[in-house]
Amino acid sequence: MKIDNLTITDFGPYRGENRFDLRTTPESPIILFGGKNGAGKTTLFQAVQLCLHGKSALGRRTSNSEYEDEIRAKLHQSTDGKADQASVELQFQYANLGDRDTYVVKRSWRDRGKSIAEDLTVKRNGEELSDLDSDQWEDFLKELVPPGVSQLFFFDGEKVQKLASAIENNSSFEDSLRSLLGLDLVERLEADLSIYLSNKLDEGQQSELRAEMEELNDELDELSDELHEVEYEIADKRDEVSELEREISQREEDLAQQGGAFAQKRSELKGRRAKLESKQESLEEQVREVIMGQFAFTLVPDLCRNVRDRLQRQAKEHNIEAAREEVAEEIDTLLQDQETILSESDLSADERADLAEQLQSALLDKPDETTDEHDLAASFSERQRQRMYSVVERALAEVPEKMAELTTELEATSRELNEVEQQINRAPEEETISPLIEEINELNEQKGELQSQLDTLESKREDLDKRITYLETERDRKLEKQTELEDISDRAELAKSSRQAVKKYQQRLTERKLSRLEEVLTTRYRQLSNKSEFYQHVHIDEESLAIEIETSNGAMKQQSQLSAGERQIFATAIIWALAEISDRPLPFIVDTPMGRLDKEHRENLVKYFFPQASHQVIVLSTDTEITDEYYEYLSDQIASQFHLNYDEDEGYTEISGGYFDDEQTDTPVEQARETNDSQVTIDGYNE
Repeated sequence: MKIDNLTITDFGPYRGENRFDLRTTPESPIILFGGKNGAGKTTLFQAVQLCLHGKSALGRRTSNSEYEDEIRAKLHQSTDGKADQASVELQFQYANLGDRDTYVVKRSWRDRGKSIAEDLTVKRNGEELSDLDSDQWEDFLKELVPPGVSQLFFFDGEKVQKLASAIENNSSFEDSLRSLLGLDLVERLEADLSIYLSNKLDEGQQSELRAEMEELNDELDELSDELHEVEYEIADKRDEVSELEREISQREEDLAQQGGAFAQKRSELKGRRAKLESKQESLEEQVREVIMGQFAFTLVPDLCRNVRDRLQRQAKEHNIEAAREEVAEEIDTLLQDQETILSESDLSADERADLAEQLQSALLDKPDETTDEHDLAASFSERQRQRMYSVVERALAEVPEKMAELTTELEATSRELNEVEQQINRAPEEETISPLIEEINELNEQKGELQSQLDTLESKREDLDKRITYLETERDRKLEKQTELEDISDRAELAKSSRQAVKKYQQRLTERKLSRLEEVLTTRYRQLSNKSEFYQHVHIDEESLAIEIETSNGAMKQQSQLSAGERQIFATAIIWALAEISDRPLPFIVDTPMGRLDKEHRENLVKYFFPQASHQVIVLSTDTEITDEYYEYLSDQIASQFHLNYDEDEGYTEISGGYFDDEQTDTPVEQARETNDSQVTIDGYNE
C-alpha cells in the first residue's frame, strides 16, 4: 500500500478543502510535516485512521455515542462558526499478486443535531466496488488494511510511551505483545470454541452443565472487561506518575539553579556562624590575656636570660659572703673561748691572737672584683627572685607555645567563619525559594497519592488474574468431564478436536512468530540503540513472552531493567520489527515519536528508522524533534514537506511548503506534479 493523496475538508483545524500530495520515490521515501503543538499534526494522523476504519479506529470497545461525540468534536470551528459536515478522502495504491489497483476511500460526516450521519464510498480504479454490496465495504477495508496490523504502521509518541511503560511492567507487556503479534485473535478463537463446545453439550441433555458453563462464561466476560478497565487505569496512572516525576525533576533543577542546596542549609549555616563568632571572641580574649601578662618578656628572650643569670650569680655571691661572715664570727667566738679551743696547745697568748687574726683575715678578705654592675640581687628578696625565675622560664618556654597555639586556632576559626559567611551570602533568602519547595512537596504528595492508587489497582489486577485463572481452570475441568460422557454429539467432538488443533496451532504460531521476531528485533534494536556493541541478542520466552537482552559479556538483562530512554527506543524497535514480520507493505505514519528521547537515540531514529522503515514514511514533527541538524540528515530523502501553522486569530491551520524556516515558494503538491508524474516504482507496485 502506498498513499498518493489525502484530502481533508472542514476537519479539525483545517478549513475548507485541503489536499496533500503524498507521493514518494524509492530514493525519497519520506514525507515531512512540521508544525507546533496544536497545529493539526495529530488530526492528520487520526484522519487517515478514521477514513480507513471509522469507529474501529478508536478501539473495539468504543460505543456509537462515544464515536459520534469524537466526530462532532472534529468538525471545524473557527471565527466564522462551526461546520456541520466534514470529510476525509484517501487515495492509495494497493498491490496484490502482481496487480496494482488505485483505491479512493472517502468517509464523510454530517451533524444532524441528535446524531451524526456517516457516508462511506470506496472506488477501485475509478469505479465503485461492484462485486460487493455497500454494507460490505467496511469489512472489505478491514481485510485490505486490518486495524490490528495498521496499529503497527500508524503510531504516535503516546503509543510508544504506553508500550515503554508496559515493558517496565512485565504482565501488561505480555498482553500488549500478544495483541501486536495477533496471538490474542487465536486465543479468542479458542475461547469461542470452548463456548461453542459448552453449547453443544446442552444438546446431549446436559442442561445443568450448560447453566454452570453459562454462569462461568458470564463471570469470565465480566472479569475480563473489568481487568481491561483496570489495565487501562494502570496505564493512565503510570503516565500520570511519569509526568509528575518529570515535573518534580524540572522543579528540583529550578531549585538547584536558584541555590536551593545553600538555602536549605541557611539556618544551619547561621547557627554555625554564631558558634564560630563566639569561639573567635573567646580566643581573642585569651590572646589579650597572654599579651597583658608575660608575653612582653618573650619579645626580649636574651635580656630575660641575662637578668636571670645575673640574679642567680649575684645571689650566689651574696650567699658566699654571708657564709664567710658567719664563719668569721664563729672563729671569733671560738678564739674568745680560749679554755675550750686552745687550752691544750703550746702556743703563747700572742701566737694564738696572731693565729685568730690571720684566720679572720683569710675569710673576710675578698679579691678585688669591683664592677659598675648594679647589684640586682640586693634589690629583691629570695621569694621575689624565685617569682622572677618562674616568670622568665614561662616567658622563654610556655608563653610562646601558648601564643602560637592560640593564634593558629584563631586563624583557622577566622578562615572558617569567612567561608560560612560566603556560603550564607550565596544562599538565596527562604522566601525566594519557598514557593518552589512548596510546589515540589505538593507534587510529591500527588505522586504518593497516585502511587497508592496504582498499588491498589495492581493488587486488584492480581486478584482478578487469580480469579480468572481459577475460573478458566474450572471451565476446562467441566469441559473435560463432559468429554467423558457417552451422549456427546458429533459436532461437540468436532469442536473439541478443533479446539485442540487451535491450541497446537497457537503454540506453533507463537514459536514461529517469536523466532522471527527475535531475529528482526535484535537487528532493529541494535540499529536504534546507543549501545549496539554492548547489546548482542534479544531472547523472548515462549511461555511468558518475557524479554531478555544478552550483553557482550554474556549476561542477561531483563526488559524491565532498561532505562526510561532505552525502553522507549526498545518499544520503537518492537513496533518496527512487528511491522516488518507482518509481511504487509504498508506506509509508516509517525506522529511526534521523539519527544522523550535523548540526542543519540534521536540521531539513530533519524539515520536508520525513518529512511529504512518502509517504502513510504510520513513523519509529523515539531521543530524540537526534527531540528535543523536532523533535517540535514533527511533532506536528500524527503519527497515533500509541509509546514502547518495555526492562525489563532482566524481559527484555522494554514498550510505552506517547506519545513518551518525552510519555506518554499511553491507548495510541495505543485512541485511534485511539476517534477514527477509517476513516482511509484517500488517492487510489487510497478514493473
